[in-house]
Amino acid sequence: MNRTVSFILAGGAGKRLSLLTRFRAKPAVPFAGKYRVIDFTLTNCVRSGINEIYVLTQYISRLLVRHIGIGKPWDLDRMKGGVHILHPHLGYQSADWYKGTADAIYQNLVVLRDLDCDLILILSGDHIYKTDYGDFIRFHRSTGKPACVGVINVSRSLCREFGIATVDRQGTITKFEEKPERASSNLASMGIYVFDRHFLISTIEMLKRIYDDLDFGKHVIPYLVSNGDISAYRFSRYWLDIGTLQSYYSASLDLLSDRSGLRLGDEANPVFTAADDRPPLAIEKTAVIERSLICNGCVVGGTVRNSVISAGVIVERGATVENSIIFNDCRIGRLARVKNAILDTKVEVGERASIGTGDAKAANALQPSYLDFGVTLVGRKTKIPGRVRVGTNCLVCGSRSDGCIPRNNIEDGGYYLARDVTL
Repeated sequence: MNRTVSFILAGGAGKRLSLLTRFRAKPAVPFAGKYRVIDFTLTNCVRSGINEIYVLTQYISRLLVRHIGIGKPWDLDRMKGGVHILHPHLGYQSADWYKGTADAIYQNLVVLRDLDCDLILILSGDHIYKTDYGDFIRFHRSTGKPACVGVINVSRSLCREFGIATVDRQGTITKFEEKPERASSNLASMGIYVFDRHFLISTIEMLKRIYDDLDFGKHVIPYLVSNGDISAYRFSRYWLDIGTLQSYYSASLDLLSDRSGLRLGDEANPVFTAADDRPPLAIEKTAVIERSLICNGCVVGGTVRNSVISAGVIVERGATVENSIIFNDCRIGRLARVKNAILDTKVEVGERASIGTGDAKAANALQPSYLDFGVTLVGRKTKIPGRVRVGTNCLVCGSRSDGCIPRNNIEDGGYYLARDVTL
């Protein structure tokens, strides 16, 4: 029997994305105007001939579950196989959050045992890349080992953000360090694993007796390395973990570059997503558009430069949007200016308001480790009053009831969060 079933880990809170994951799971964060992050992993599975997929959700999963639905956009609405949503559970008598990535698999061992397959492919739902897992699976079978992990070269400065593998000439992992301060290699784990199914079940059961917060990077992989049971498959194509606001912002604007490693316009290899039926894009005679992605349902009367504009956005006459990511159904008022900013869904920017200009060196006072690279983040449904200035590295979110914020300027590195908004 040569058959692979996929499990997608999609329960992460994504706290480093700040307000973007305040009301949605990380895999449900919009990307490139029309997609959700999980679309890439789902599409990769289908492209690889893997048509039985289990999505393990947890944190604020409503939008994610609604987006996936019965899997029709990915041709997964089928009687045999298809896509299945799994929520945290330990049985009929108790329930709990997943305590770690491997604990999520442990809590679903009843599903794992009933599968008619020999291999389990475990993926993350919050990575941006396009690939066929076939080569990875074939490499795993050729090694004769019961487990394999995908790895990719990263810069030395990023090693502390990943699990780092040292690999010998035969492809066996001889050392694994989880987010080391000083790494002995620059091969980062991609959070992509393939296991022989029976081996995975027995390993998870054994390690769960030792570690309550069982995690692949912290516990499972180091254990397998100590026994020489895991090999590494080297990926060489575009891959990105959008774990931080800076990586998300950079990846989004990188799509506009001629040198972008992610070819969304490749008709032979498209990324599938749930349809968002909108009227055509409308460009008024006063509009100026330069090097931008603009989705259906938008009305552009102002200037848009080097920006990603999602569906249903209105840029009124005289308004300017530069180096920014604008989510669905935002409105940029007349003569307003939005620069170096991320605006979540349904934000309203008043007439002559200004967002994102100022001193990029002034880190945000509330989240200095997340917002220190010259970009301002505005939470969903926030209403920026007319003529108000919001500086750079700012964090702003209006009340959940009406979206309003005070009619006051917010200086560089400042913030305003309504009382009913928490991070």
